[in-house]
Amino acid sequence: MKRLLLLSCALAVGLPASAEEPTLIFRPLPAPLKLPPGLRQTLPLHKRHSFFGDTLRAVDCTDDRDVIFGTCGNLLFGGVAMTTSHLSGDITIQFYPPVRNVAHFEVIHGVLRGDDGRLVAPQGYELPVLLNQVSDAPHILSEGDLDLTTGGVTNIKYRVQFLNTALLALGSVNPKLEAPVIEFPGVRGHAWARFEQRPDGLLDFTFQGNTFLPLGKDVLGDPVRWPMPFCGPRLTCASILARGTALHPHLTLSTKAPGGDPCAPNCPDIPSNAIQEFTVFTHSSSFGDDFELNIPQLGGEGAGRSHLQGRLMIQFGPRTPEDTVPFTITSLVPEGLLANPPESPILGRGPSPGLLGQVEFLRFPRLTYKLERVVFVDEPYNINHGVLDLRTGRVIGEFVYPSFYGQSLADVLFEQNDGRLEKKPFDLIAKSTEFPDEQFALFERGVNGQTIFRLSGEHVRSFATYRFPSPDFNKANSFISGPGSKLNLFLRLQAMKINDAPRAVKSGGASNVESSLGDRFSYSYTIPCDGQSARPAFEYTNNNPGASGGVFRLTRLASVSCTNSRGSQLPPGDYDTITFSAFGKWSKDDPADNPRLVTVQISTSPSYPYVGILLYKTPDAEDNVVLSSANTKPRDKPLP
Repeated sequence: MKRLLLLSCALAVGLPASAEEPTLIFRPLPAPLKLPPGLRQTLPLHKRHSFFGDTLRAVDCTDDRDVIFGTCGNLLFGGVAMTTSHLSGDITIQFYPPVRNVAHFEVIHGVLRGDDGRLVAPQGYELPVLLNQVSDAPHILSEGDLDLTTGGVTNIKYRVQFLNTALLALGSVNPKLEAPVIEFPGVRGHAWARFEQRPDGLLDFTFQGNTFLPLGKDVLGDPVRWPMPFCGPRLTCASILARGTALHPHLTLSTKAPGGDPCAPNCPDIPSNAIQEFTVFTHSSSFGDDFELNIPQLGGEGAGRSHLQGRLMIQFGPRTPEDTVPFTITSLVPEGLLANPPESPILGRGPSPGLLGQVEFLRFPRLTYKLERVVFVDEPYNINHGVLDLRTGRVIGEFVYPSFYGQSLADVLFEQNDGRLEKKPFDLIAKSTEFPDEQFALFERGVNGQTIFRLSGEHVRSFATYRFPSPDFNKANSFISGPGSKLNLFLRLQAMKINDAPRAVKSGGASNVESSLGDRFSYSYTIPCDGQSARPAFEYTNNNPGASGGVFRLTRLASVSCTNSRGSQLPPGDYDTITFSAFGKWSKDDPADNPRLVTVQISTSPSYPYVGILLYKTPDAEDNVVLSSANTKPRDKPLP
């Protein structure tokens, strides 16, 4: 425990932080919650909706800059090592008399017992995980503050201890490592909880937490080691060097059954202990903010939305006895893009970029902002983790996607608030058990057996008293937001993985199309889905008179993916969406210049028509990664 506490302190110093954080906003209930008689209740957990485990990133880092937090790329066993165990038992909650509709509470778990499981990674690693249990931390309870008007919880500190044979094996090969008290959210994690009224006068309770525990380079002088699945009867295991390995413990508890109807006979094909790559469907994938800012100079609300190109790498873990599968998500840039990420005040140069967004305008009634350098970045320390219910296809509970939104306005917003805004990820919450306000996370079976992932989440927080930049980004002209100002951040993702080997050749084009920026552009294409059965061709013309205008012609295809939109009626072997990357020549370049890269997605679906084109600058460009952007942005924010 001493070792992990010291590492937590080092993490707090090594990552940006501030003393103040905006208040999260929860929607009011139709009627305030009523506390249970005697202010105390004991309820059984619903086993299917209650589980714990870990997502361990086993690495061996040799660079001192990476080893502290395990950020090197030397990942062992082909992926993270995952284990999840469903829990049984009762929890007791002690409430205290409310003050202004806020009631403090404490949670007592005793000992919660878990099913036997496995710790697995994709490339040949499997370790039995027995004696699973979660218990209260010694001498300190889990606690928080319940807002009776919303059911939301703030100031939550959830403290428990985990025990199983995998953790004992880790301890056996690192004998100086003491078992820590695991606190959610911890230094770099999340903790979320809510209460709901029951007909019997008690309150259903749901909690979800994830955190980050890096082991660093050594444990009190001994190099960190990883247990191999060759152990004796006393858990004395063979081991290998694993400097920089990090734990990502997770805990979900609920007294409610998870929602969702059975998906049979159309359940998605979900593997066990495997990694799959999904192509983002850009029409229905976007992120942004619906700004509600009390700033007279803006004249009212403004909606900023950028549609996203790229891929999702989804790793599925071991199947549990409850017919569930844990999974992780990593966002990736469009295939074929190789460049250094742009440096920003929010992200610095450390985290790798994920999905890339179109250049867009943020329009308020009186002022307009141009949003450039648009990038969606995963939180590098807190892994995006969920558990999928195979009987329904829905992610159990409220899936939390911690992430950063990078773009030119956000960079200036952080700069002008002088450290008041903490440079930590936004926790986008997606609800899969119900669909209030169109929030959910699920997998489903699509046309011709393709697997579709869908997520819609939000994060709402107060922005009162904070500075908002003027369109010229000059701090002397910035505005102070008044009472009631809110940031309404949203994330919508839809991504597909086909199960066949497409050989179709897709071709088409259009002229004089108006982009969301107001530019007129034309395009034509002939692209083989297998990348080789026909000669590829692509031409893009942007008629903007400025730097983004010109003509691009393909010289070499870099990658291609053919998929179908959700609800497509095309027969097997045909596709309505093509995504490709290509190198080519830009008309404004010198003939001797290196080729430029373009990433494109075109959907010919009658229900979801879309064209998105991003032409990139050279890798050494410092001011902006995108040279020319054009897309047919849907008028309304599509549901994924």
